[in-house]
Parts: sequence; C-alpha cells; structure tokens
Amino acid sequence: MAQANNTRTLPLPEMITPFSKLGKPTEKLKWWAPLGWLMVFVFSMIIIVFLLICAPLILIVTGLQKIYKRGYKYRRNPEDLRIAIIGAGWSGLQCLERFRKLGVSNVDVFERYDDIGGTWHKNLRYKGLQIHGNMTVTSFDSFPYSTDPDVQAGKVLGEEVENYIHRFADAKNLISSCQFNSNVDSVNYNSETKKGIVSITDTVTGEKRESGPYDLVIWASMAAFADIPNIAGAEIFNGKQLHTTQFKPSEFEDIIKHNKKVVIAGGGKAACDVVLSFRRAGYDNFTWIMRKPYLFYRFEALLHNGSLINKVRGVSYLCTVLWCAVSMRLSAVLHWASGHLYTVGKAHTDFKHFHGGVMCPTQRKDIQDVPYQIGEISGFKNNAVVLKDGTELDCDVLIWATGNRSGIDTLKLMKDGNPVVLDPKAKLYNHFIVPEIPVMASSTALWTSFGPMRATNSADLAVHHLCVRQERTQKQMEKVARRQLSNNSIIHSFIWAHNACWLQQWVYFHLDLMLAGITPFESFMKHALEVFVLSKETPLQFNILPKRGQ
Repeated sequence: MAQANNTRTLPLPEMITPFSKLGKPTEKLKWWAPLGWLMVFVFSMIIIVFLLICAPLILIVTGLQKIYKRGYKYRRNPEDLRIAIIGAGWSGLQCLERFRKLGVSNVDVFERYDDIGGTWHKNLRYKGLQIHGNMTVTSFDSFPYSTDPDVQAGKVLGEEVENYIHRFADAKNLISSCQFNSNVDSVNYNSETKKGIVSITDTVTGEKRESGPYDLVIWASMAAFADIPNIAGAEIFNGKQLHTTQFKPSEFEDIIKHNKKVVIAGGGKAACDVVLSFRRAGYDNFTWIMRKPYLFYRFEALLHNGSLINKVRGVSYLCTVLWCAVSMRLSAVLHWASGHLYTVGKAHTDFKHFHGGVMCPTQRKDIQDVPYQIGEISGFKNNAVVLKDGTELDCDVLIWATGNRSGIDTLKLMKDGNPVVLDPKAKLYNHFIVPEIPVMASSTALWTSFGPMRATNSADLAVHHLCVRQERTQKQMEKVARRQLSNNSIIHSFIWAHNACWLQQWVYFHLDLMLAGITPFESFMKHALEVFVLSKETPLQFNILPKRGQ
C-alpha cells in the first residue's frame, strides 16, 4: 500500500486564515519561465488587438442594445409573482434577498434539512472542508465577510462559512421565508394557468403537503447529492463506502482510532481536502488513487493581493481564458506559462481534468510529496477494491471523492398530469428555464460568477422572463437553447462536467448570454476586471429590468 513519506503531524488550518497567512509559494521557478511569460505576452496582445479591431462593432451593438432596452416595460407587476426556491444554501438565500429588492415578496424557500447552509450545513460538510477561493469572491452582495482587507482576501473553513451564512440571513431577516425539513418531491405544471404546484414531504414526520400555485420554481442546489460510481460487486465488500459528504469528524476519528486501511478515490479538490486531513494528523494508512492528476489554480496567482504586477498578471489571465474558446490545449499551455496552474503529479495540458479547484501555498506544500496511484476502481472483493488493471488494494474504508450533482433529477416532474423526464443533455433556455416545463428554472445552471453573489442574476432573469419580455412558446425556447454554444447540463454544473473542459463551457456560456442580449459586453468585462485584476467583486449586472414604475 502506498504511504505518505512524512508522517509527522502538520499544523491545522485556522478557522479564519487571512491572505497574509496563507503561506509563500515553495515551488522553484522553471528554467523556461521567461519564455512562458513571453508567450503569454504575445498571445495576450493578440486578444487585445482583436478586441480593439472589434471595438467599433462592439460599441455599435452595445449602443443598439441600450436603445432597445430603454423600451422595456413591465407587462406584469413583480409584486404579483409567487416564487418557490428549492434549497436554502447561500445561492437560495441570495436569490431570495434579491427578489425582495425587486419587489417580489411572496417567495417560499424549501429546505430538506433542519437549517440553512446548503453545502456548508453539517449534513453535507465533510471533515477538512475549506472554501476554495477567498472571501472576496464568496461574499454576499453588499454584505462582505469582513471589513479587514487581509481577512476578506483570505479563506475560511466550512464551519465558518456556515456561520457567515447565518449572519447574512439574520441581518436580512430571511429565515421567515424558509420552510425546513421540507423535501420537494415533485413539480406539477399546468400549461393552461402556466403555474406549478409543488408536492412536499416533511422529512421528520413523513407528512405530505402541497404548496402553490407558483409562477416559477427555482432549483438552487448545486452540490447536495453525492455522485458515486455504480460498481458491480459492491454487495460483497465488507468494508464501508463513504462519499466525501459523508466523511464526518466521527468517521475520521474512528478510522484513526482503529488504524483502518483507507482508499481515497478521486483527484479533485474534495480528494485533496481528505488527503490533507489525514496528512495533517500524521496518519499514513491510506492509498490515494485517481485516473489522472487534476489541475488546480494557484491561489496567490488567481486571487492575488492587487499589487501592480498581479494586476498585469490578471489581465493576461483573462486573455488566456478567452483563448479557451479557440483551443483547450493552447489555453492550458498559456495557463502553465503564466504560472496559474498546479498539479500534484506530472504537469499536463488535459483541461478535462480541470474543475476550477484552487490550492493555496500551504495546501500545496503539505500535499506535494503524498504518493498516489493512477487507476480506476472496477470491482470489489471481501476486504479489497480491485482496479481495472487487476491491482487489489486492501481496504476497510473507501472514500469516494467523485464530485456532486445538483439533484434536480430527483424531482418528479409532471405536465398536465403526465410525467416528464429531463434529458440530462438538453439545454436550458438562457441556461435557466426548462423549455418543456417552463415553470421550472435552475439557478445552479445560471453559473454567471463566483460565490453566492451570482444568484442575484437568477432573480433578475426570473423577473425579466415573467414580467418584462413577451411570453415564449416551448418551441421558441427550445430553438434558442439548441443554438447555444455551451453544453451546460441541468444535472451537473459544468464545474463537474465529465469529459469536457468546464472553463471552455463557461466561456461559451457567457458568449451565449451576451448574444442573447442578457449580459451586456461592458458588464462582463467590468466584472471580469474587478475579480481578476482589481481583486474585488460586485454582482454581474444584466441590466434587463426597467426602472420601477415603468
């Protein structure tokens, strides 16, 4: 069994780690770094020159869009809407708060657990869960995590994220709109009234009830359901299988107390969190397997301190991202050349093994010499897992770090009393509305930006769709959706896209919204420059709603 070379206990991360305490990079500069910087400069200039050449056309289109939007008027009063939100995580709560600002007060939030928090709730929060990015890009709109710039630019553990969510909900008085222990089982759409009824089960008493009718039901869960591979022969395995969402402190302590043999399957951010939990405890009785080393962002390169050199690097980063629309491989090379990428193994340019994970210098230092095996589990024996190449690994506990799915496929959908099955490959209208069941929308799919702030866009688009633009037929919405460039899935956020590059899909996604007149080009550029160059974040502005009274 592969074991860590260094079994000494390492320092645990603090509940709140300011930017200044995230550590310094220990990786040595590569000999080819100057050539890489030159390459990034050349390809960045190509993008900048291209944008300058296109500037007149962009200005004309932008001007025409602004003139057209001046004619927007409310055909329906937002105050008359009734909305349901499924999920009381930070996305659902931010969406609720934005609806209130827009005058939509009749909003019900249904949460299957006993409290708010979503991914950060104790039922889903795993041992060692630390937020990816800094608190700048994971703060609520107009409610920063901290007024201390050093703290705001740092990162926190999952428990503290939950505390922050509670502070936001209390400050905005959002709990009164939430119904807890309420699992939404189904949504029944009536095509005549264009409204939907939701069926709910009380997760404590088992009592069934209905609520509605609603003008829109928004799915606001991104990672609430474990994505575990279905491997034949699991019934003969005497050990325990856990998804990372089930890897609680009690499980961790039991493993260490009884010196259990652990296999960790997966190479992404969650897998690294689990590995680091064992490594920092000085526990080495585990084997880490993955199909291929995942690529990660270097925290200090992506979410930097706003120095002049890092602002320049931020501009070059945006250019390398845009190249992803042309070539995944070229964009990966540029990412490496600019110093943005890291991997636990040998460097590669396969962006299909890149899901936006971010690792700070301390995490990289603590994990850099932990051994791993390349492989994929294909079967089980009584006390072992079997890899595709026939290798057997003794195992008492198998921890699947294989990502999550939104869970929207757990809903039973009905249209005029007839069941409807969602096609996981079908595209959503504006990456938001389900054309076949237009009372259904996904805030998860409308992944415009980072952290909870992106959910403001879901509320804006919902009001625009229901109260401003003319009604669309199913065929009209399906036609628009088919033409969209991004293969954004209703089942999986493109962060966990299988056999696809999430970054490329994200670029296509924004192009789709710009071509549809949802996202103004200048708003996208302003937002991107804020986040990656100026190290701050405000909501991406759709500017698709008339001023109140119009």
